[in-house]
Amino acid sequence: MHMKTKRNYNLFMYIAIAGFFLLSGCASVISQRALDEVDRTLMFEQLLENPEAHKGKTVLLGGTIIETQNFSDRTHLVILQRPLGFRKRPIAEDVSRGRFIINTPGFLDPAIYRNERKITVVGSVMGTEVRALGKTEYSYPVVEKQELYLWPLEESTETGPRVHFGVGIGIWR
Repeated sequence: MHMKTKRNYNLFMYIAIAGFFLLSGCASVISQRALDEVDRTLMFEQLLENPEAHKGKTVLLGGTIIETQNFSDRTHLVILQRPLGFRKRPIAEDVSRGRFIINTPGFLDPAIYRNERKITVVGSVMGTEVRALGKTEYSYPVVEKQELYLWPLEESTETGPRVHFGVGIGIWR
């Protein structure tokens, strides 16, 4: 490799690595402050098994909205848990470990926070709420919202051609 080509390659690699680190700082829709408070050792399965044992702990959860219930001073969002992927977005439409409730102060419009919308939350475990689910009783872990992100609706793939731009790393010869 010529000296000039090697220098250009090294410069390109430095820029690519710096760009990666700059973009990775934007990798979540939840603030770093909130993420720093999350108990990363607490798995959803543990929370579901015994929410009372984890009262006060901060969790990061996501899923799809099943139901929005408004009360005079708060809203309950019933969520079907989903694993989180890139930027903490709920993924895996066919995988869930259970359900939980997000308690948030104030009014959230059920026309916006409606069934099947994806949501990510950081919040404190408040305990358990037992509710009827079909002909059985279900114990929902209840999380008090600290930060909440409602994901934008996904566009239909039937709208026509779409253009995608991306950043990649490669070697040209």
